[in-house]
Amino acid sequence: MNARSVHIGLMAAVVLGLFYAVVVGGFGGLEHLRQQAGADWPWLLLITVGFGTQVGLFVELRHRRHLYRGLRAAGTGAGASAVGMVACCAHHVADLAPIIGASGAAVFLTDYRIPIMAAGIAVNALGVFLAARRLRRTPAPAAAGR
Repeated sequence: MNARSVHIGLMAAVVLGLFYAVVVGGFGGLEHLRQQAGADWPWLLLITVGFGTQVGLFVELRHRRHLYRGLRAAGTGAGASAVGMVACCAHHVADLAPIIGASGAAVFLTDYRIPIMAAGIAVNALGVFLAARRLRRTPAPAAAGR
């Protein structure tokens, strides 16, 4: 992988972490953010690292596809990433639900936040696996002339 792909993957992970902090801290305050992040840090770490990895792999696939227009390097993990991120952050809709009058949804999302995060991690892992498999089948720029 090239340095640009790694850098973009790292930035994606940071942006996701900031998004989490804004959503949780913005609606619950800094103390709530501290408590929630403290309780969920293993889940959050897996989600952000998985997302960053997936974005980095996807960027690398796109880079290779543009170098070799004849190749069909589809971003197979893109759909999985989208689903994973929705699942990962869906439990934070519970912070908004009472405001918009959806208290039943708030209770459901709060009660099932761990399974929802686990599903997000599983989907992210699937996306990373599919993107890495596709990347192995797509020649790297140095290997193209052989």
